[in-house]
Amino acid sequence: MSAKTFVLLSAIALTSHAARYAGDPFSLGVGARGLALGGAVVAGPFDGAAAYWNPAGMNHLGNRRLAGMHAETFGSLLNHDFVGYSDNRSRPNSSVQAYGFYLYYLGGGGIRITQLNEFDRPYVLREESHGDYLITAAMAGKLSDRISYGLAGKIIYRDIGTESGYGLTMDAGMLYQYKPSLRLGLMVTDITSGFIRYSGKTFGSGANVESIFPTVKPGFMFHRSFDDFTGRLVASGDIKFESLKDAAQYWTGSLSLDTHFGFELSWREMLFGRAGFDIGRLTAGGGFSVKNIAVDFAYLHHSDLDATFRLSAEYRW
Repeated sequence: MSAKTFVLLSAIALTSHAARYAGDPFSLGVGARGLALGGAVVAGPFDGAAAYWNPAGMNHLGNRRLAGMHAETFGSLLNHDFVGYSDNRSRPNSSVQAYGFYLYYLGGGGIRITQLNEFDRPYVLREESHGDYLITAAMAGKLSDRISYGLAGKIIYRDIGTESGYGLTMDAGMLYQYKPSLRLGLMVTDITSGFIRYSGKTFGSGANVESIFPTVKPGFMFHRSFDDFTGRLVASGDIKFESLKDAAQYWTGSLSLDTHFGFELSWREMLFGRAGFDIGRLTAGGGFSVKNIAVDFAYLHHSDLDATFRLSAEYRW
């Protein structure tokens, strides 16, 4: 099977299985730091991509941040881009301590639209591109010195070549600073059970709606410092209720679990080395932070498709 055929079949699967896979294009992660850590950053460490991983994490950022990422996922099959802005300047009397926005894109080209000729043989009528877009606004606040929360409202636009759709959904997250060295996190994506509504041109008369079921993501971050070095151990899990069975790492009945693990070692918070496992697949990377600029890179291994390299950068002021 060619890579482009794989993408086309995946797009068709989205319409066939409705809620089961409708939100998958938005689950690939953003930011090379979090991805190099296996996507296990529900409880941190946070950077300019915090609104995506857990909007409550914006409480742990300082000042303003502008972050961006570009990747050609699975070789050059898909373009995967992210741009995010967060603002956490001092607001001592405000219930909202931080806010942010981000744009997420995953897409490419090469979908061949065919038609039968007079001999009932298919021929290529044209080629179409496909893409998933996510526009998000997020806010975060504190319930106490130890407990913080975050909310993110998301607008979805999906183009699968012959059909397009719009949708809405919302994420919610919390953080609990259990000890100075241990932070617990909880993120629920699509907590409102999001939806994508299509115009119905391809699927028949009338509108067609896909639901996006919630995913519960508990996690933790444990860190220790030794002289100029700081080590961070992170872990999280994706708990779903969609009867994924063999499509997940672990499952029983309708319940499934995918795991994420990562470790980061930093020197003076300037140089970083990272490694992890994203649903059992090896991840690795590193980065540096100098004054107001941070640059990170990540490698993601995939046994069935080409490896992915991702580069992200952040500016703070």
